[in-house]
Amino acid sequence: MGNKVRIERICEFCGKTFIAKTCKTRFCCKACNDKYYKELIRSDRYNAVTKEVKEEKKKRIRLAVDELEVIQAREFISLKQLAIYLGVSRKSIYTYMRIYEIPFSQIGSRIIVKRKEVEMVMMNLKSVKTMQERPIKSTKTITDFYSAKEIEEKYQISYSRLYVIAKENNIPSATLSGKRLFSMEHIDRYFRKLGYKEAEEITEWYTIEQIQKIYKMTVKAVHSFTSRYKIPKKKEKTGNTTLYSKKHVDEIKNARIGEDGYITVPEACALFNVDRDTIYNRCKWYNIPKKTKGKNVIISIEGLRKVFGTGNIAINNVNEPAIAAHE
Repeated sequence: MGNKVRIERICEFCGKTFIAKTCKTRFCCKACNDKYYKELIRSDRYNAVTKEVKEEKKKRIRLAVDELEVIQAREFISLKQLAIYLGVSRKSIYTYMRIYEIPFSQIGSRIIVKRKEVEMVMMNLKSVKTMQERPIKSTKTITDFYSAKEIEEKYQISYSRLYVIAKENNIPSATLSGKRLFSMEHIDRYFRKLGYKEAEEITEWYTIEQIQKIYKMTVKAVHSFTSRYKIPKKKEKTGNTTLYSKKHVDEIKNARIGEDGYITVPEACALFNVDRDTIYNRCKWYNIPKKTKGKNVIISIEGLRKVFGTGNIAINNVNEPAIAAHE
């Protein structure tokens, strides 16, 4: 005879309503039954571990109290007991002994101190003044802004590049009538560091190919040179060509030779397209004459030419047309 009992119950695990066939059914399915007992076992383990940890803490506290009572009953104590007594680490005890000149005695390799003397030293310490809070710096109000179009025209950069620069350098910005504005001071400061100048200040420009041809440099050397000396540059709106200031390149490449035939180290680096270490190394190796003039070291141009060749000294005779700036 089949079981006709039908009881509506609520699953103790998932909370769903189900029809039970017995009065003792507690779960709607076997999965809920297994999960419930798994949670129960996990909970029992957690409670057991928690109880064990609490008991261990209580045990340590009782031991510490007992140890403290023993320390208070003694006249002389060890450094370990002193650390427990003061509630600090053993390393701090050595620091206190050195700073506050706590008297101690040494028996063999063991150091002991008199408890009452330590208490007297600690009681005579001056109270430490609380540190005053630093005043909050007042933030400077920004009143001058560039629009994205103004920056694009002034520094010849693309619209997308501008937003990358603003994000990477945390340049303050604001929104007005749906247009993004950028702090004028921060934008100008950023581009000054890169060597950018306003297009109106420079009228003649070199391309990379022209610098290569005039000064016999590789593309890598051109990029290194312009980056090292922060040559002002801009990009053409059409063709995406980078242009470099003719005036600045010529000034650096035209090394100014003194009346006595000596040039400075930066001028020698620019003249022969080498770094400072190479200049000093060749001076030492080939005994090139050098001397000190003020704070600068100057080197004989004749000695350098014997080692490096003629360099790029005679560039004024090169009639290479420069690109006029776009109006």
